Amino acid sequence: MRIGICILALGCGIAQAGAEVITWEAALEMALESSEQIEIQRRQVSIAEQEVGRAWAIVSPRLTATGRYDRPESEIRRDDDVLVPEDTWRVTLTATQPLFDGRVLSARRGGLVLEEAEAHTLAHTIRTTLFDVSRSYYAVLRAEQQLTIAEQTLSLSTQEVSRAKARFEAGEARRTEYLRAEVDAARASRNVVATRNALETAKSDLARQLGLDPDSAFSVARPDATPDPETEYLSDLVEQALINRNDVAAFRLQLSFTEEELRFIRRGGWPTLELQYNHHFVDPESPTTRNNTWDIAAVARYEFWDGGSRRISRRQQEERVSQAMLRLRDLEKSVQLEVQRALLELRTIREDLQALDKEVRLAEENYRTLSEQARVGLATSLDVSTALNELDRVRTERVTQTFEYELAKQQLDWVTGLFAADYIEVMSSW
Repeated sequence: MRIGICILALGCGIAQAGAEVITWEAALEMALESSEQIEIQRRQVSIAEQEVGRAWAIVSPRLTATGRYDRPESEIRRDDDVLVPEDTWRVTLTATQPLFDGRVLSARRGGLVLEEAEAHTLAHTIRTTLFDVSRSYYAVLRAEQQLTIAEQTLSLSTQEVSRAKARFEAGEARRTEYLRAEVDAARASRNVVATRNALETAKSDLARQLGLDPDSAFSVARPDATPDPETEYLSDLVEQALINRNDVAAFRLQLSFTEEELRFIRRGGWPTLELQYNHHFVDPESPTTRNNTWDIAAVARYEFWDGGSRRISRRQQEERVSQAMLRLRDLEKSVQLEVQRALLELRTIREDLQALDKEVRLAEENYRTLSEQARVGLATSLDVSTALNELDRVRTERVTQTFEYELAKQQLDWVTGLFAADYIEVMSSW
């Protein structure tokens, strides 16, 4: 039996705690070291490994010692011999070697299956944790870009205030136009503060996942774009997910484990055979019991009736097998739905980005045109304000959707069992 999780190291750039820049790869590796959920599941794998040893314990030699003290009402004599002493101490050492027990093979197979199931669960936990870290990483990148846009909008608003003030002082505009520009600048300033706070919150969340101090000063590097999926046919993606996903593999192995447990219970009713060696120590001796004697016996056991306990256990385990089948079937249906949703979200965001690129170009041109017209009195401050707010909106939405598109591609990789494949390898042979 050989089973485990192998974490493959990748180049991570500047990946030490406290570094100024953390790359995406470095963030994933740091999460592997600091995640409590991953460590909890590692311990679960270690617990499952003990089940194989429990199977061999069924046929392992056993040594027991039994002590007994007897005190009859009175000793029994015949002539000068004592048949039953007044006080008797007896100690028996018993060595037992099981020769046949039908449960051992089922117990061993069940232990191996459970161990591999927990290893797949660990792999799924690692994928899920790394995907959560990636989501937080992109949240920081998105917040940084949104802060940049908010600061640009504030700069444009400040410029509009200066222009409106100059036109008002020159008698070319009403005071309401100047006040409207001041309101827009105040709104933009407030948005900068809110966006900066959102960035700090996102960085604190990422720092917690990476095991860093929440007040750590760091920035994140923008990674290369995630490759587009090789195929977008739903049937192919679902088939790929059912093959690659570790949680599906774990559920299948859990079903096998419950079936092995059912065989274990059934074989508990089989006859057993063992070799038994007994060594007796008696004090005092008597004509019928001698000190320091031994005997060897081959012992066969078969329980004809146990009060119905084994029958109840068998029925309960049969229900557990049925439950495991239903859970696996339900998971397979959920996987199909997850893949479909991820694929539709990817396509939707892709279409949104194409439309947003066009909206941003038109909004920039519209704002420039109205701003120039307002200088010569051909457009009102309300027109400029509306154009600036629209420009800020579409720029922010495009940034949001740009990073959501990268996450959507990673989401599709996650639901099909391809995300973070370079970090995980489940090895088994049993």
